[in-house]
Formats: sequence, structure tokens, C-alpha cells
Amino acid sequence: MKKISPEESEQLPIRGAGHSSEFYKAIISLQVGEALLITKKEYTLTRPPGRICRTIMKRFADVKYEYGAIADGSGWKVKRIA
Repeated sequence: MKKISPEESEQLPIRGAGHSSEFYKAIISLQVGEALLITKKEYTLTRPPGRICRTIMKRFADVKYEYGAIADGSGWKVKRIA
């Protein structure tokens, strides 16, 4: 931890509260029929992508996803269906 000058403070943007992970943004920006393949290697969050999908579907009634783990265990597939 260190003190910084006002100029340095202005150059450091603060991330907004709430859903700001790259995975949340990628999932919520999917159009109907589009799909994402998320590998375990690149996924850094503690909750699985399905949890993100369920959160979005609870917030937005008109958005629906089909999601699940890939059979070989290498990651997850998320597809927007509505």
C-alpha cells in the first residue's frame, strides 16, 4: 500500500460496482443463436458460468440461455436461445 498523488489518482479508473467481469459482459452481450465456449484454463471466477446465466435470466425475463459443462470436462458452453 502506498499514498499516491492526486494526478496519479485521476489516472486510475475505478471499476463500477456489480457485474463487471469479462465473462458476465461476454455472456450478456450474446445475441439469440450465438454461443460461447469458455475453457477451464481461461475461466478465473469461483462460480461456474451457469451461475452467471441464471443471474442474468432472473434479472431479464426475456433472456434465456442453454448452458452446461462440456462432456470431456474442458470447459463450458453457453448459448443464448431467447
